[in-house]
Amino acid sequence: MQEHRTALLLFGWMSLCPLFTSSVISYEVIQHEQVLSAFSPGEWMIIGFVSCLAMSIALLPASLVALVFGYFLGFSALPGVVVVYTVASLIGYQLTQWIDRGLLDHVLEQLPTLQTRIAYQIKHGIARNQLGLTTLARMSPIMPFTLMNIVLPLAGVSVRNYLLGGIVGMLPRTFFLIWLGNQAQEIHFLIKHDGDITVQLFSAGIVVLTLAGTGYYTKRIFRQQLPEAPSQKEKRG
Repeated sequence: MQEHRTALLLFGWMSLCPLFTSSVISYEVIQHEQVLSAFSPGEWMIIGFVSCLAMSIALLPASLVALVFGYFLGFSALPGVVVVYTVASLIGYQLTQWIDRGLLDHVLEQLPTLQTRIAYQIKHGIARNQLGLTTLARMSPIMPFTLMNIVLPLAGVSVRNYLLGGIVGMLPRTFFLIWLGNQAQEIHFLIKHDGDITVQLFSAGIVVLTLAGTGYYTKRIFRQQLPEAPSQKEKRG
C-alpha cells in the first residue's frame, strides 16, 4: 500500500509541478535575457541537456523550452529541440514504467465488474490504436507533455509507437513555438504571448483537430467487441 501511495504522489508531482515552475523559470529568463543572448553554441548544448533532464522529471514545461530556444537561436534550434523532447519523453516513459510496478492493474482490480470491463475495453482499444492516439496526445496543447509521459505508458503504448507518434505529433507545435519565438521582439512579450491572436487561432485549430481525432478513436474503441475482463474471482485468485 505504501508503494502505491508513493507512486500516486510521484504521478501528482509530474502532473502539477510544471504549472508552478513555469512562472519562476519565465521570470529568470526575462531577468537574464542579455546573458543568454551572449551564450555560445556549446553553452546552449549544455542548456539543452539540462532542459532534457528537467523536462523528464517535470521541472520544466516543454512549450517554454521551444519558445526560449526559438527566441535566442531561431529555426536552427529545431533539430535540437526535437532531440531534447524525444529523449525527455523516453526518460519519462522509463520512469513511469519503473514507478508503476503494477499500480494500474491493482487499481483496475478494485473496480466493480462493469467498470472493470469498460476499463479493459478502453485499454484494449488504446493498444490497437497506439500510434494515432499517441500522435493526437502529443499534438494537443491541452494535454501536458509530462502528464502524457505518465498516461501513455500506463495505457500500454509500446516504446516504438510512443516515440514515433510523439515525434510526429509534437512537430507542428514545436515548429510553431519556435517560429513564434523567432518572430518575437522582446522575451517579455514572448513569454506573455497568450493574448496574441495568432497563438489563439493556432491553438484553437489544433484543439479542434485533436478533439475530432479523439472522438473518432473513441467511437472505434467502443464499437469494438468488448474483450473479456478478468472476473472478480479470477482477479482475487
